[in-house]
Amino acid sequence: MSDGAALKGQRIAVTGATRGLGYAMAEAFAHDGARVLAHGRVPAKAAAVAAAIGPGCLGVVGDLADPQLGARIAQGATRAMGGLDVLVLNAAVLGPMEALADTDFDAFREVMTLNVDAQLRIFVACLPLLLKSKGKVIWLSSGLGRFGAPRFGAYGASKHAVEGLMKIAAAEHGDAGLVSVAVAPGMVQTEMLSFALLGGDTSVHTPPGVAGRGFAKLVAALGPEHNGESLDIAPWLD
Repeated sequence: MSDGAALKGQRIAVTGATRGLGYAMAEAFAHDGARVLAHGRVPAKAAAVAAAIGPGCLGVVGDLADPQLGARIAQGATRAMGGLDVLVLNAAVLGPMEALADTDFDAFREVMTLNVDAQLRIFVACLPLLLKSKGKVIWLSSGLGRFGAPRFGAYGASKHAVEGLMKIAAAEHGDAGLVSVAVAPGMVQTEMLSFALLGGDTSVHTPPGVAGRGFAKLVAALGPEHNGESLDIAPWLD
């Protein structure tokens, strides 16, 4: 368990923080003493999350498809927190589950736009702040970004690309003090997992709160020795 102050004073932005794992991470970071910028697509939900988590949490609104979202996150972090120490790129979509031979290319492009292009745009916008603080960027990955599975072509391809972006960011900016890692959260009880399992039982998998606390411990433990690594959250779970 955390000591409630492991991240004291850290300034953390989390995308997709209005539900599921993103919300659990934002809550855990704030509990451990961080100031949190919680991103959400729906204004009312982003505001509600900030209010629910408490005075150490602020909301920022925007759609992943908006090219200006990264700038708004960077500007919000600067205005509200004076900078940024940690960027958690959590928000993503599952997209269609279909065989490669049946690929709907419009849907495939949308998944890549949201899960790859948007992640890169947000990272680039926040990079000057992260370099100034010698900060950390956590790219949310998946086992499906490290191996192939039938019917997960769009999502799997997007997470393989995220793993690649993480490694390139590590190679380009590690010497300047940035720590760039990809983290696979495993199977967490979320709406996305339920959809991926075609409505199957998710109760045997990790509760979001447990995963969120694991991410808080992981972020606190990350150092230069982890730069460029593809990690699993399992070692940090209670």
